[in-house]
Formats: sequence, C-alpha cells, structure tokens
Amino acid sequence: MHVWLLTLCFIILSGCADDAKIEQFTIENETALDKESELMWATTDNREDITWQAAVDYCEAYSSGGFQDWRMPTQKELQSLIKAKINGSGEVINLTGNLIWTSELDDSKGAFCNLKSRTCSWMEQVISISLRALPVRDTKSEPAEIIGSSLTPAPRPQSIEQRLQMLEILRKQDLITDDEYSNKKAAILDEL
Repeated sequence: MHVWLLTLCFIILSGCADDAKIEQFTIENETALDKESELMWATTDNREDITWQAAVDYCEAYSSGGFQDWRMPTQKELQSLIKAKINGSGEVINLTGNLIWTSELDDSKGAFCNLKSRTCSWMEQVISISLRALPVRDTKSEPAEIIGSSLTPAPRPQSIEQRLQMLEILRKQDLITDDEYSNKKAAILDEL
C-alpha cells in the first residue's frame, strides 16, 4: 500500500514539474514581470513572420504597458523564459510561434531561441518563416527610483574609483558586454 501511494505521489509531482512557473510572473497591462530575473516581457509576440532587422525595429517601437524602452532580448534572457518553462501557452506569454529572435549577430546570421525544444541557434537574418519578435525591458536599471510620490534620479557614483567599481559589477553580472565595458572604462579614464 505504501509503495503504491509513494508511486502515485511521485507521478503527480513529476507531472507538476513540467508546468510553467506562473507564480514567478506578475502579469499587468500587457506585460509579464519575471520576479526572478527582473525582466519585463510583452505578453504576446508580434503575431507574424519577421526578419531579424524588422524584429529589432518592432521591439524598439513597442510601447505597451506605458514604457518606451523595449528592446530585443538576448539569448541569455530568452533562456530565462525557457528555464521558467514558458512555452507560449498564453498563461504568461502568448506566442504564435516557437522561434524568437535574439539580439546577437554573427555576420549575416542572427540568433534565435526555440521555446518548444528549449534550444538556441543561428539563422540568416533575412529569413522570416516562423520567427517572431518578443519585446523585453530591463527593470533593474531603471533611471529613477520611487521615493514617496516623487521620482528622483538614482544616485551616480561620484569618484572615478566608484564609477570603475560599478562598471566592473555590471560586467560581472553580464549587464553590459565586454566591448561596452572597455568603451565606458576608457571614457571614465579619459576624464582624469
């Protein structure tokens, strides 16, 4: 009897493991805020086949939720949706296709992720068949924080050392690329 009960519990729990982590998201005003990654996603893709450059343009022009700073996601960001087992069922994000363009480029190819097979790969940028755009925005780097009912700018590190330390933290957390890091570090050091 106990073996049968344990087997039944295992089957039920293993079935639950395949469900999307819906509780990880706050859905409001056509946006889905991922509380773990602090990324805000559009709750639907662009709904039609799209080339890489058209996907960039679509994401940058997107304005739902009252925000204007939408962009195309990176592979790492889309992998956070894969990790959360988001598959486009509409419970969190409604996808009309499984292939989502990412911002990375390699010559004539753009990266994309397949949310169904949970993989990322490369495709010629001019291909549009079954590829979609899904806007994202980063809420970690908000330019202002709310204090009471007024908005005040987030404090900027004052000394060169503080600014270099902050830049190093951003690079270690993969919030900026190595090229961005080098360019910003050079700009800070030029101020000396």
